Amino acid sequence: MISIFFTNKTYFFLLLFISFLLAYLNFQQREYDWDMPGYLATYYQMENPTQNKLILEKVYSSIKNEATDNQYDKLVGYHQNGNWRNFISKNPNAFQLQIPYYSIKVFYVCLIFVFHKIGFSTPISIFLPNIISFFILGFLLFSILKKLLINKMFLSFILTVFLLFIPPLRYLATSPTPDMLVILLMIWFFYSVLNKHKLYIQFMILLLVMMTRPDYIIFGLSYLGIYVIYDFVKIKKVNLLAVLLATIMFSIYFLILKVNYYPGWKDVFYDTFIQRRKFVTGNAQFTFQEYQKIILANIVNFKKVSVLAFLFLGTIFYCSKDFWIRIFAVVLFINIYLKFMFFPTTDYRFYNAFLLLLFITAISSAHNKISNLTA
Repeated sequence: MISIFFTNKTYFFLLLFISFLLAYLNFQQREYDWDMPGYLATYYQMENPTQNKLILEKVYSSIKNEATDNQYDKLVGYHQNGNWRNFISKNPNAFQLQIPYYSIKVFYVCLIFVFHKIGFSTPISIFLPNIISFFILGFLLFSILKKLLINKMFLSFILTVFLLFIPPLRYLATSPTPDMLVILLMIWFFYSVLNKHKLYIQFMILLLVMMTRPDYIIFGLSYLGIYVIYDFVKIKKVNLLAVLLATIMFSIYFLILKVNYYPGWKDVFYDTFIQRRKFVTGNAQFTFQEYQKIILANIVNFKKVSVLAFLFLGTIFYCSKDFWIRIFAVVLFINIYLKFMFFPTTDYRFYNAFLLLLFITAISSAHNKISNLTA
């Protein structure tokens, strides 16, 4: 068999070459999109918290120095009358009101700070967490698949490479958002669960996830919740540590929102799905009927995510009778739809982490069932 000719060292160097090549290509194809000014402003605000005009000038001058003319024109919406991006790029006060949408991604902003202090330009510092996360991701995936697919080293390698080449995953590594970093942290969390690390270790990883994208508070609390349910079902006791950690997580989440003067869910929803306001005033209003209309309009285009989620969950339930695996899969599945209900976008980047964990769990469950049938 082909696996006879491949040693662990061979797989390592093959994966190192592929990961390095893809990371390099991702860097060359990096996107200067409309999220970048918000993260740059968050960084510059730490240095000049009250100088809105200076922050605006630094943000757009630093991007202009790095981006091509076409990339910069697209980012600021040149030649588009009434364009929101163009207005924001010229109005310091309106721009400053957008910053809380980005400053709540605390861990991502901290990494930007570190890379800039090392010596990288601020725009490049925004991309580096994702480029590096993508590079590390391949090795972490391979380690997990090797552990799950026992004696299937070649299959583990092929699946790892397949996942690295998936376009929606690669795209995240080229985008100035924290989504690729979130995927790496979620895979690390899965690795911790797989190796049955102590709950407080898993909690620390979940805390980093939440501090990278605070909307993952729902997943963090729901995971800690299943710990309570699982222990209560199995040993008829309440897991007080899980309750304590959930309380700590929610407290940190609440503190992050308060410190950064985050407008709130209604404002994010209104600005994203109803109308992008030039000034975030904090009093966005919409009716339940408007919310329902947006949900129904977008759920039609949510079918690809739904098909994958149901396929993976069905495979897990068919192939595995393990209560813990099933309840973990259900939590992942439910979080996809909870995220959609709060933020009804069809953009894959919001669901990739959950789909990836469901996929790995489904592959493992199917492999175990086949191994048991052929044993």
